[in-house]
Amino acid sequence: MHDVDVVAVPEQAVVSVRERGPLADIGRRIRRLREIVAQAGLTPAGPPMARFYDAAAGRLAPDYDVALPVELRDDGSVPDELGEARGELIPLHHALQAVHTGPHDSMEGAWRAVQEAREALGYTSSGPVTEVYVRGSADGVEPSHYLTEVRLPYAR
Repeated sequence: MHDVDVVAVPEQAVVSVRERGPLADIGRRIRRLREIVAQAGLTPAGPPMARFYDAAAGRLAPDYDVALPVELRDDGSVPDELGEARGELIPLHHALQAVHTGPHDSMEGAWRAVQEAREALGYTSSGPVTEVYVRGSADGVEPSHYLTEVRLPYAR
């Protein structure tokens, strides 16, 4: 059972790479994204995330991107393109959020919880389901201690 909260997600600049493919590639994609960000001289500003654009496609080869929040450049901008990556500014928005502790391959309950909360409230999805990897393998913890926020942006 996952509790679901309404959260305000602040505006944030991100650099992302999007493609359809197996979820097993998320870790490799995040490592590559960190390299791209470092080579561009940008400073990470939060934990990595994955945004899923076709949740109905299942978990075998979904359309998703990996994104890394970054600090804005001195002139207040984020680069449009960095090779295979692109920059964007995600506006302030509200989301339904469930927190999952444990391995990434057991997050179905958190996904289900945010979807059920959205339905119960009569809200409409207004963006991709996002998994924010607050604590994971890059932090040197065991999978049972991973901490992931599952967010579903909504409109009333």
